[in-house]
This record gives sequence, structure tokens and C-alpha cells, in this order.
Amino acid sequence: MPLESLESLDFTLTGFSLGGVETAVVVPEWRLAFDVGRGRDHLMRCEHIALTHTHMDHAGGLPYLLALRQLHRLPPPTVYVPGQLAQALRTMLDAWDPLQRYRTECPIVAVEPGSRHRIGRDLYLEPFRTYHPVPSFGYSVVREVQKLRPELGHLSGREIAALRKEGTEVTHTEHRRLLSVTGDTLPEVLDRQPHILESRVLVMECTFLDDRKPYQACRDGGHTHLRDLEERAAVLGPEHLVLSHFSRIHDEASIPALLAPLADRIAATLHAFPVRPRGPIVGPLGTADGRASAAPGG
Repeated sequence: MPLESLESLDFTLTGFSLGGVETAVVVPEWRLAFDVGRGRDHLMRCEHIALTHTHMDHAGGLPYLLALRQLHRLPPPTVYVPGQLAQALRTMLDAWDPLQRYRTECPIVAVEPGSRHRIGRDLYLEPFRTYHPVPSFGYSVVREVQKLRPELGHLSGREIAALRKEGTEVTHTEHRRLLSVTGDTLPEVLDRQPHILESRVLVMECTFLDDRKPYQACRDGGHTHLRDLEERAAVLGPEHLVLSHFSRIHDEASIPALLAPLADRIAATLHAFPVRPRGPIVGPLGTADGRASAAPGG
């Protein structure tokens, strides 16, 4: 289920998200999952699991997933979780041990905003604060790239090699924010964590898309409404914006048309994340006249 028009990137997104039911966002190339839903077997190869929060529809499948990896003789994944929840998560996993009569192995990393966690040779996971009724974080994946210092761009390869041999630092480090995933959150995350808008791909919840759910009830639940994004259309400029966590009150077939007006107002290419297992990522959405064009992902 790769996103349409992401051929220039070296990663894909799979999984699905249905508000209140199940959420898991997976990047197979990085063996990384954001939340685990019910712990379905397509998550089994993930070596890194970043929990945005511990509501059951996002984290309930973790014990089963750990047991599944043990069954297949795979080492336990590293689980990243908001620091305030780390001990409670450990207690929950420990409670399974006497029930199944073997140890549930799982390293748990208590993360905080501003921390960095290596998940690959040049990839780092960076948590950021989100706004939900329980402690919650989103995560960015950042790639570190060594680039030649601009002032040395006119030199030949031989001259650069000579400088390096003399001990001169000829490169500088660039941090490229490839992907950010918010998890469940109020829209204020865009106002207070604007760095996530620098991501090439931003996966953000947008649970309610019309007026069938009272707006204040949406906020009371710690969720984003489509009107919140319409009010912030001017700043929605990542290369790709992927909306997810749609409420069950929205029929799957109606989602592209509901999102199309926003798609026509923002600089980002807008996509809809699947709401069912093996469902397609839909996008790009919107046309010049405001009608929806739904192109299913592969």
C-alpha cells in the first residue's frame, strides 16, 4: 500500500487506522511501527515500535505481538513509549508472565521530547509532544546526512582530500525530517510543534470530517476535526499530508469527497490512510474544480 506519487522516497507506509477501533502505521523498510492496534501479523517483522499513547486501540495488541515474535524465535522489539507511561506498560506486560508461564521479553524505552533514538545507520526517532487525554507523543524520523561544506564547493576532489588529510573538517551534518506521525491529538500540535510541518510526509489524525459529531465533543475527546485543518490550510505545506484515524461515522466511500475541498486549498498533496486491513492509501485527492479524484495505492 505505498502512497501514490512517493516514488522519490525510499520508504512506504502500510497499515490502517479506524478511530476507536485499531491503528497501526508501519514503514517496512525501517522495520518500524507507530502503534500496533491488535498486533496483527504484518507487524511481526518490526524491530522498533513507537507507541504514541496507550489507549487500547493503539497499544492493546502489544502482548500478542511480543508472543508472536517469540514463537518465531525473533528477538523482542524495542518499544518506545511516553515516559509517564513506561512503568505502567512494564507492569501490564509483567502481568502476562504468570498467565502464559513464560517471560515476556521486551526492552521499553521511556522517551521524552527532545530525545533522539537511533533506529538505523543514519536514522533517528525523535518524539514530540501531542495533546490527548492521556500522556501522548508523536514521532519524527530524521536522517542525518553528511554534506560538503558550501564554502568548499569550488574545490576539486584532490584538494578536498588534502584538506581532510590535514585534519580540516570538510563536511557538515544535515538533518532531514522524512516522516512525522502525530497519533491522536488536538490540532494545536501544528501550532506548538511547527517543526513537524518540515517533514516530507506528515501522518496526522483527522477523526471527524463533518458536523455529525458536535465540534466541542471532538475537542473533549482530544481529536482533530477537518475544520481545524481548514483553518490552518496556509501552513499545511509538507510534501505529503496523510490524514488518518477517521471515525466510524464516515462511510469509507465518502471520505475522498469530504477531503477534496481541503486538498484544493493546501500546498501538500493530500492522502487518506486506509480504514481497513489491506485497504488502499487513497490520493492524491482533489481537483481544480473541487471534485474528488481517488487513486488507490498499490
